Amino acid sequence: MALPWSYTNRIERDVQRWHDAGWLDERGRSGILADVHTRKAIVSLPAVLAIFGATLVGFSAMTFVAANWQGMSKLARLLFLMAGLWIAYGGAAYLFSRRLEAFGHAAVLAGSAVFGAAIMLVSQMYHIEGNPPDAVLLWAIGALVAGVLFRSGPALGLSMAAIAVWSGWEMQLVRGVHWAFLAGWAAVAAAYLWLRWRPGLHLAAFALAGWIIALGWTLPHGPHHWLVASIGFAIAAASTIGSLHFAGKWDGRIGAIAPAATSYGLALGFIGLLTSQTRMPFGGLLGSAIVTLALVVATIYWAMRTDNRVALMIGYAVFSVEVLMLYFITFGSLLNSSLIFGIGGLLIIALASVAFRLMKHKPQIAGVPS
Repeated sequence: MALPWSYTNRIERDVQRWHDAGWLDERGRSGILADVHTRKAIVSLPAVLAIFGATLVGFSAMTFVAANWQGMSKLARLLFLMAGLWIAYGGAAYLFSRRLEAFGHAAVLAGSAVFGAAIMLVSQMYHIEGNPPDAVLLWAIGALVAGVLFRSGPALGLSMAAIAVWSGWEMQLVRGVHWAFLAGWAAVAAAYLWLRWRPGLHLAAFALAGWIIALGWTLPHGPHHWLVASIGFAIAAASTIGSLHFAGKWDGRIGAIAPAATSYGLALGFIGLLTSQTRMPFGGLLGSAIVTLALVVATIYWAMRTDNRVALMIGYAVFSVEVLMLYFITFGSLLNSSLIFGIGGLLIIALASVAFRLMKHKPQIAGVPS
């Protein structure tokens, strides 16, 4: 049974309304509903519970071995770890063969967690010396291989998380940019594209955005938050141009990815701008704020014209954060505060005017509420 706010329930109502209005015949209505009901849900309660269970099993294996490590012989330790891996991955193959995909993915995730525990504990057992982050990289590679072999998104999600931890650890050690992150990120992101796993693509976007934001602090002679902003807005511009140029081509793949890429680019650009303002004197801060708010107005206008709700929310969120930042930074001066609120009020009026004009000239379809 579909939830009242689910995609399936919403499209059922829309299809019925179109059918009642005479825009859709019975054959088309039945075909659309049949296709919708054959689609698998992105998440389900059994899948969520299975993944949580696999996570707990992984932590259980780690804590059990760690607690009883000294009382176990080396052979018993290795046998325990190998048995855990064989049980997890063998169980995953069996579950997938029985078409129990949710539990199969959970088993692959549990096996990947046990593999990570095995790396750490074996390194400790044999006193293996070396670069500590390399152990996390090896864990990421193992999870990546398991994810590709079993076509398991959750295991690939663990791989991306391990890549991020590995890169962050390396940044702390070298106190600089960790360029090797891009290679690891690209490998896992390619697996996401191969599986067409949409949550993974968002996870990849978050990881890359975090690395780009870190460039503002880790590049020499920094900070370089302006560079972060430039990269973000360049991504937004490129994805927008790409969506216009490739509209209707490549089976719609560019059209599906471009709006999300534009939203991530806008978020990244505004984060760079807002971060750079924390070190500016009031004069530079005011100029940067005017530029930022002008970009916010342009973003909201574009988002409303293209029906990009994520970009619209980003625009309103950045507007709120910018005004709050200006208020707290200039709190000691009533003149400055009044100036900021005055500018903010005028911009809100401008936004309302733009929204009114857009809604007024938006084409309406007879019988369909706007």
